[in-house]
Amino acid sequence: MTTTPCRGCGKPIIFAMGPNGKLIPLDPKPHVYSVEAESVDSSQLVARLVSGAMVTHFATCTAANQFSGSGAKRP
Repeated sequence: MTTTPCRGCGKPIIFAMGPNGKLIPLDPKPHVYSVEAESVDSSQLVARLVSGAMVTHFATCTAANQFSGSGAKRP
């Protein structure tokens, strides 16, 4: 897996093909959890670590607004 620096924040990212055929920037090593259930009294959620899952870099990038939508300012 080859990383490249994000043009906005400089952190390492990888690109994957999304379901619509467009490239999606991803954080290569985030911890992703899936909510499995609520506790009996609904006071807590039960979660598990999802192996191999990645988060879109748009969710963690401090400069994501530069890349969102058609009116985005390009660096």
